[in-house]
Amino acid sequence: MTAGFLQVKNIVYHYPVGRKKIKALDGISLALKREGTLGIVGESGSGKSTLGKTIAGLLAPQRGAIVFKGLEISGKMNTSVQYVFQNSSKALNPRMRVRDLIAEGLIIQKKWPRKRDLIIRDVMDAVGLPERVASYLPGQLSGGQIQRVALARVLAVEPEVLILDEPVSSLDVTTGAMLLLMLAELRKKKKLSYIIISHDLAVLRQTCTDIAVIYAGKIVEAGRADYIFTKPRHMYTKMLLAAHPQPDPAFKIRVEIRREAADPLHLPSGCRFHPRCPEALPLCRRQPPGMVNVAKEHCVSCHLAG
Repeated sequence: MTAGFLQVKNIVYHYPVGRKKIKALDGISLALKREGTLGIVGESGSGKSTLGKTIAGLLAPQRGAIVFKGLEISGKMNTSVQYVFQNSSKALNPRMRVRDLIAEGLIIQKKWPRKRDLIIRDVMDAVGLPERVASYLPGQLSGGQIQRVALARVLAVEPEVLILDEPVSSLDVTTGAMLLLMLAELRKKKKLSYIIISHDLAVLRQTCTDIAVIYAGKIVEAGRADYIFTKPRHMYTKMLLAAHPQPDPAFKIRVEIRREAADPLHLPSGCRFHPRCPEALPLCRRQPPGMVNVAKEHCVSCHLAG
């Protein structure tokens, strides 16, 4: 992918499991453009959330670097890069009022003590929360309101990048659609950049300018969203698209979904996807593929890319 103002450079993060390791991230490189929206897609266990937490500084990569506006921030929490958890209800203290939850980051950072009430009102208004909700406890909120409180908390510290982990997975279709529309408006108004982690291709199709497809800790395809959705080159990308209803009846990808995802404790040699690939060559079983540019702003990790 093209260089961006946030760059992930060959990062590695392995979880120890006894004498073995789960290679959650195994040499990941990608870039987020200024005011862009990068979608991270893959099956459960592919490394999506670990990637998001590593970029946000919640986890420190064992190798590689994360660079934000020219400065390395690997393993460091930075108010400019904020993470919104998948299950926001569990990320909110059930005994704290909404106003205190939103102010928490400001208090920790010792920011703007005299302006906090104004900031709280402003961010609540920005995410569509009525003023009366400020005195509510999380248990009094709907699912959509909980997600909006989680957004208001991170917006209060004036970030430049939001990492949104499955932002609408716990919401009904209507509430989710409203939240995505609000996120699009916020991005333009506040000049934000988003990384959206999701298994839902419909969400990424609606929101993202760029896509990175991750499988077993590796990026297998990345590029502009229109290329990924209309001209996918990796068989795994095609498999994900084939498993999801397509809005355009003329656009059809028929790929058999084969086998379970790779066991992270017993990864195959060569290309990690080859046991599931109907076009795998003997070479695929022996040698991991490199990343190849197939078009401007479109690259794929596959021996068959050409």
